[in-house]
Amino acid sequence: TPRERQQAGVNHRLFFSQVALCDNLIFSRRAAVDRLSQRLMDANRTIGQPNKLTVIFGRKVSRYHAGKLQTVIEDLDLPNPVIRSHYKNGFIKQYVRDQANLRTEPATNNVTDYGVGKAVENLPELRDKLSAIIDRYHDVQQDILESFVDRGQLLKLTQPTILSNGKRVPGLKLDHPRQLALMQALVRFSHISAQDSFSTAEVHADTADALGRTTANYTLASLRYDLSKLRAKGFVERLDKSRRYRLTSEGYRICVVYLKLFQKIYAPLASAILKPFNADSQLQSFTTSLLDRLYRTVVQALDLLVDAVGIKVA
Repeated sequence: TPRERQQAGVNHRLFFSQVALCDNLIFSRRAAVDRLSQRLMDANRTIGQPNKLTVIFGRKVSRYHAGKLQTVIEDLDLPNPVIRSHYKNGFIKQYVRDQANLRTEPATNNVTDYGVGKAVENLPELRDKLSAIIDRYHDVQQDILESFVDRGQLLKLTQPTILSNGKRVPGLKLDHPRQLALMQALVRFSHISAQDSFSTAEVHADTADALGRTTANYTLASLRYDLSKLRAKGFVERLDKSRRYRLTSEGYRICVVYLKLFQKIYAPLASAILKPFNADSQLQSFTTSLLDRLYRTVVQALDLLVDAVGIKVA
């Protein structure tokens, strides 16, 4: 009993040896967390600078500092390497766990580094300290705009579309000459379109010319087949009770992306155009990476171009 232990002079207390706390961001798809993890690692290689580690751990770094003070990338042989920032006897690391879990985890074997006593009675204070370290680590990292993380939109464009009647329409290929020629004709035609619409006959010659063919060996039937792929994806709409069509706002921008931008730019821009995240617009530009600012500029420029040529937003 407590009384007997007191009389015998026997007592015990519990102390921390090694502690860790983790924050988990769980994704529904492994591909999404893979791409986000790669973007975070590329954008935050300078996170090991002393001024940033001071912010993260909330402790001043002076010339009397003892212990590690660096950021390293470990397990390079794994699909998702670990980025680890050291401070004295502890560290904080970020890595992918259990397929779709982006984990941020501070740990230490000497809690006094964070100004906390080793007795377990200090657990609430220690938990608050480690939680604050996680929050500051996220704050120091450059923001990655979710709109520009490839979530499979480009892959979906290349896959066949199954219509409501069961008809299978081939997808859009990045290097299909006829498809790219039609896109070029549609984009060119939008500049002179007075009625915000077109017929297949009106774009026939431009498409054949872009292919280096004549209208005799690139027939209207072939053009209608190529146009059906864009219609199946919702990029071209047929006007009610007519044989005329309209290129949608999304369709115009996708045509420009396919025609003008390099292969490594296709995936993030298609994601941002087809499925943007509204919350991204609330982030300040100075908190985002240079690459995301350039992506945002391209999307905004395309929006301005759509307005300038008189294409209505779908």
